[in-house]
This record gives sequence, structure tokens and C-alpha cells, in this order.
Amino acid sequence: MISRRLDKLGRVVLPQEMRSKLSITPDTLIDIALEGDKIILSKSSESCIICGATHAILEGTKVCRSCAEVIASKLK
Repeated sequence: MISRRLDKLGRVVLPQEMRSKLSITPDTLIDIALEGDKIILSKSSESCIICGATHAILEGTKVCRSCAEVIASKLK
């Protein structure tokens, strides 16, 4: 276990060893949850907001390639 202090804005720095082990980079989305008196941080897994798929998510969107193709075909 590693202890860190919060700064005045409520921020805490995640140790480099932990970030490296989980492949967390500056743009990585982190989920924050409460479980009783614990704050749980976890690396977010991007998933399609339509079908829930976790693969082929189009960059800059929350939609997978398959769903995007279906939507595009409906717009024609």
C-alpha cells in the first residue's frame, strides 16, 4: 500500500509504478466509485453505448464500428 496526500483541489498523484503496470497514460479514462467508506479507482473500459461491445470503438466516439455502419446505412 502507498499513501499520498490530497492537494487543495482534491487531487492525488498515482504512483508511476502503478500507472505503468496498468498502462495508464495521461488520456486514460478512470472510473471513480464509492463502496462503503472506500473510493475505488479503476481503468475504464470503453464500450459502445449502443451494443456494449468493447472492441473497434471509433476514436473520438462511444460507438463501435458495427453500430456506426448500421447507423450510416440507415441515413442513406
